[in-house]
Amino acid sequence: MIKTLILTEKEGWHFQQLKRSLESINHHVFSGCLSNITLSLVNNQPKLFINETTIPQVDNVIVRFVPGGTLEEITYYLNILKIFEEMGVRVINTAQKIESTVDKLYTSYFLSKNNIKTPDTFVFRGYEKAKNFLDNEMSEKGIVYKPLFGSQGDNVKLIKHSSELKEIDNSSNIYYFQDYLDNTVNHDYRILVIRNNDACKYFYMTRYGDTFINNVSKGGSCVKEPLNKAITDLALKASRLLNMSFCGVDIMSCNNNNYIIEINSIPAWRGLQDVEEEIISDYFVNLLMA
Repeated sequence: MIKTLILTEKEGWHFQQLKRSLESINHHVFSGCLSNITLSLVNNQPKLFINETTIPQVDNVIVRFVPGGTLEEITYYLNILKIFEEMGVRVINTAQKIESTVDKLYTSYFLSKNNIKTPDTFVFRGYEKAKNFLDNEMSEKGIVYKPLFGSQGDNVKLIKHSSELKEIDNSSNIYYFQDYLDNTVNHDYRILVIRNNDACKYFYMTRYGDTFINNVSKGGSCVKEPLNKAITDLALKASRLLNMSFCGVDIMSCNNNNYIIEINSIPAWRGLQDVEEEIISDYFVNLLMA
């Protein structure tokens, strides 16, 4: 029987969806958290453990959660994924693919290099440099602060005065700003892409919010409505350039231009499933795991 390990923080909704779909094609499914995995190298033989229990030989690893932590801890978690790959295990998404999108600075650079529109971006190390930029360069409409690592709209702020910088919880001392895109009605688009070489399936929705943050986790509502082909083409182009097997692409339209706001290599899809008749996890499993 094919064995699939889902790396997750808890056996919540996404785990249950994947488990049901995987078991329908005769996979044995079990879970673990990266923070509980340890490694031994004895007589040149690597062994991986979860909570001191040896991980059996697995065929697939699906990454649903990478814990936060120090640089050393995050490097350790990504190296564990690389070791799984070196052992011949199929990992979705791989460490390299996660690294290419978890850091917003690199994602912005990569997209810009490939002539894909993103909001103008400014990054500083140090409070004084960031404050000086806001004092001298910020427009009246304000600017958006985002943590370099983060998702689901956590700690994202619209700043309209440099004094607000003190209110930001920022232990990293890195300040990542993007131009505020005023699209009148607070909404954006989420396109979920599942890709295996030339085979590709995507799902989409429009998200509406009471503020400029439209994430479902922040109270945004999801609507299934037709999308302009240019928007879906943009999401598919970005996923192809980044060679992503599975990702969520967030796009916003402003002044007749489409901008990629974020690409998530460990995307949630519960809100999308609420407006989608087809079972998304079935497509994930049949396209990537069968």
